[in-house]
Amino acid sequence: MTNQAQPAEPVKQGKQPVWKLLVAILLGAGLLYFAFRGIDLQKMMQYMQEINPFYVFLIFAVGILSHFLRALRWIILLKPVAERNVSLWNSFYAVILGYAVNVVIPKGGEVVRLVEMSRLEKLPWAAVAPTLLIDRLLDVALLALLVGVTLTVLPQSVLETVPWLVPGGIGMVVAATVGMLLLPKLSAIVRWFMNHKIIKKALPDKISTILMEKLAEFEVGTKCLTNPVTFPIIALLSVAIWACYWVSFYLMLFAFNMQAMVSATDCLITFTIGTLSNFVPTPGAAGGFHLLVQQGLMINGQVNKEQALAYATVLHIMNYIVVSCVTAAVCVLIQSFKKRSD
Repeated sequence: MTNQAQPAEPVKQGKQPVWKLLVAILLGAGLLYFAFRGIDLQKMMQYMQEINPFYVFLIFAVGILSHFLRALRWIILLKPVAERNVSLWNSFYAVILGYAVNVVIPKGGEVVRLVEMSRLEKLPWAAVAPTLLIDRLLDVALLALLVGVTLTVLPQSVLETVPWLVPGGIGMVVAATVGMLLLPKLSAIVRWFMNHKIIKKALPDKISTILMEKLAEFEVGTKCLTNPVTFPIIALLSVAIWACYWVSFYLMLFAFNMQAMVSATDCLITFTIGTLSNFVPTPGAAGGFHLLVQQGLMINGQVNKEQALAYATVLHIMNYIVVSCVTAAVCVLIQSFKKRSD
């Protein structure tokens, strides 16, 4: 029986401890405080009122394109699992819903993506899960590459201000490389341990059988990484996704008429610094994004703190609220209409 005929298995959705969410909210609030401390709000609002809406619309379009490309990449990652064509709509729906949930619950969107894709496409969640892991590892690998490129153009003043960029970049390159190399072998490694005499004796036959079945599904989910045809396409889509992210940063310069103050290279550096906010566990990267992007613009482009924070705030609203949450709400409405018509 193929994976296509297997029903999706229920995924246990453990509730995130309330204290973790509270800590995340408090951390975000603290970072926002540091970002807004000493800011002339009236001056900041004036910058925001003078924004060019045409470029804001382009940022929205680029944001949607990045999610579309991610959904398309996920279809390729899921090909060995489904053994059939996965719906692009279902993939996009799960992706955008996951990003919307991340705005409220840090990393909660990964569970939503897994559940929705397994349910909509009737795929075993144990086989879908490694494709999500690959998705994130690809992002880490691209971020590591981005940091590596950025380090070659960083001015000395930035290296003195944020000296952890160099060891952090090296660490991410190593971690991403090791993770991507070991992922296709993970099932074989775990199976080797399970076949050890001590482990065999300790594990009941029923649990051992279930684990072996899940390992087989996991192994199917990683086959795309060893396919010489699909891997270059996956790599190209990965670069395109991150290019969209940088384009959003660059277009926002034109929206605020800052292109003469901040060069494309300076924007790349600011983008790299701002992207690291995704590692800060706050809802929707709030606080960390504002503070890092603000500091990046002030250091690289000699932008005043009010204009830099206005830029960061509008870009955050567009990428995390409008592109993700508003689009997700529209997709939920479309999905409900589709259910009624079916």
